[in-house]
Amino acid sequence: MRTSLEEKELLADAYQVEVEKQHLNPADTAFAIQRGLAKARAKRTTSGLPIKWVTAVLITAIIAACFLLGPYRGIIPSQTTAVEPVQDWGVLEPFRKLAEQDVSGSTIESAINHGYYQLVDRTVKSGIYQFTVNAVMADENKIIVLYTAKTDDTQEIYSVVNTKMTNAITNNVLGDGNSRGVHTADDEHTIYGQSAIEFRKNQPLPEQVMINVQISSVVPNQGVDSDAVKKERKYHFSKKMDITFNLDPKFSVPQTEVLELKQLLTIEGHEVMLSEVELSPLVTRARFIYEPEKDIDFEYRMSINDVVQPTQIVSTTKDGKETKLTMVSGSGTENGMIFSFSSNLLDDPQSLVLKLHGIPGKTYDDLQEAERDMIKLKIK
Repeated sequence: MRTSLEEKELLADAYQVEVEKQHLNPADTAFAIQRGLAKARAKRTTSGLPIKWVTAVLITAIIAACFLLGPYRGIIPSQTTAVEPVQDWGVLEPFRKLAEQDVSGSTIESAINHGYYQLVDRTVKSGIYQFTVNAVMADENKIIVLYTAKTDDTQEIYSVVNTKMTNAITNNVLGDGNSRGVHTADDEHTIYGQSAIEFRKNQPLPEQVMINVQISSVVPNQGVDSDAVKKERKYHFSKKMDITFNLDPKFSVPQTEVLELKQLLTIEGHEVMLSEVELSPLVTRARFIYEPEKDIDFEYRMSINDVVQPTQIVSTTKDGKETKLTMVSGSGTENGMIFSFSSNLLDDPQSLVLKLHGIPGKTYDDLQEAERDMIKLKIK
């Protein structure tokens, strides 16, 4: 069966979902999204709801959950197993806690340790709100902005709710920005965060970036400080603020390496190919092709995607340092999926192993048993 252009567009729409690693494991979140999409579509009637409508509802729910949860606070363990001397990050030292907890933390840590960043230090203010772009790191596939958001003493900061990025020269929108941040233990008025965007294939790296940002804060309680009052607390939003900065030309130097693998495996009776893996300083992309010898339709690809469940890439350097590169996003293609993971390419890993759930849907009480069931694909 042939795949129509409309189905291809729907597939791409359905899987352009950023995985927020806050209160949920990113891989499990992604799988829940995938299964939810499949089940929602399976339940629709013949007069049916459009697939884009289902996708919009799911994405809206995810975004709303991320907003309501606000910045996470110390809930994600470090992704590095080896103990090594702590490198001084200078003015970026306040972002170490973010790197320890963020889904892209391994990428941020690797980039800062190798000096692969540009200090910006530009600030915009509106009323009680202040937003500073501290630093930026970019390659041909991704941009990560490190920022500090603040309120004055009158209101507690809650979250950064918008970080849309635009090419300031062409006015082309780069993306809405996947923003996450952390509070410090002794300061309820400051968030140290990051906003990231993955570029589309062949999308040029901008020379100048503009961020349109909005900050939310908690309106002080006017009554008794009770649990009921806390549940009903209200939020205030800043005006949208724009901040512009130039990108260092060093980020335009190509550093991407593509490994052609074409490794075949069978999961739940489906033939799946790990076609290639793309490595760059800020992102690792694994491309999967489903049933490479068959011409399959959209619905069938959806059913395969429900059982293809990558969790992480284990990176090992020559000195034995092992780093878990977590999955951060996934996007559909006309014949499979591309999964994006964090990266530590600048650490010069000698070994990369991709792990997938071997028995999809199975729940485990024993982590060792879960590890035994994992499918392990050697990338390098």
